[in-house]
Amino acid sequence: MTISGLSYHQPLYTIEKEVSQEQQSSDSNTQNSQDQASKYELTKEQKMQITQLQKRDLEVRTHEAAHMSAGAGLTTGATYSYQRGPDNKMYAIGGEVGIDTSPGNTPEETLKKAGQIKRAALAPAQPSAADLQVAATATSMEIDAKIEIQKNQTQEAKEKRDQNTQNSQSNYLNEQLKNPYTAMSVDYTSKTIGVF
Repeated sequence: MTISGLSYHQPLYTIEKEVSQEQQSSDSNTQNSQDQASKYELTKEQKMQITQLQKRDLEVRTHEAAHMSAGAGLTTGATYSYQRGPDNKMYAIGGEVGIDTSPGNTPEETLKKAGQIKRAALAPAQPSAADLQVAATATSMEIDAKIEIQKNQTQEAKEKRDQNTQNSQSNYLNEQLKNPYTAMSVDYTSKTIGVF
């Protein structure tokens, strides 16, 4: 089920058909209009509640927009929880943005993605507890990716070292096969090992 971005708005007043009655006095018209105005006028408490709801709505929308902006490409659209105010309008009082926290195809890609996830989670001025949890998960992803990168670099260095050792041994053997007399040339000069 899809919920539309449009919301039902019920006006604060009703439009009634005028019935022309020329016999009504101007005093009764004035009294009726005052009754109608007081019927739809908001109390001071209701006005304060509306102000608080407007402030919360702005905070929520700004918070979620910061997530979406910093996590572009990894985030989904924002989903909001609403509350109807005394003025019959809907105000966002909570929200969430989905983010892809799956690892990348390579450790380097995972490292880059984890950095963006962390930036997106910490983008709002006041991150929530859930935001901090996502940032902690991203930090863990970064650490794992760095460990994997280090393992790969160590393995590559070992393979390169083994390759170099194997090449130098095969070069030595090739030289010996080319000139067998150099292989036999040993220095037979006397060497003192120790004194008796």
